[in-house]
Amino acid sequence: MASLNIVKGSQTGTHFELAKRPLSVGREAGRDIQITDSKVSRRHAVIKYEDGRHVIEVANARNGVKINGTRIEERAALSEGDLVTLGDTVLRYTESGAAVGNAVNEIKAAGRDSQTLIQE
Repeated sequence: MASLNIVKGSQTGTHFELAKRPLSVGREAGRDIQITDSKVSRRHAVIKYEDGRHVIEVANARNGVKINGTRIEERAALSEGDLVTLGDTVLRYTESGAAVGNAVNEIKAAGRDSQTLIQE
């Protein structure tokens, strides 16, 4: 099953499985995918399943949506490994739940130091 995994931000490590129904994304508690980032709008985006793939649509996003560093204007199809940026939060899109990977590799991909994972 396709999923979004937070790889950078205050919710790093959080995993969201994507359904084939529309999913609302935003800061508001009632959203299907809640991102608790002050730069994420209450109703930031919608993820839909169309023609066999997931598509993200910008909703009321004051700070926009970026895919692999490029701001999208209205909507974009998601592909394996895409990095979706909402505010200061970065999510990695995977088409299979088995492709989640381990936390150290996800943090390195997001540009954070893996040493922050070690608790002494």
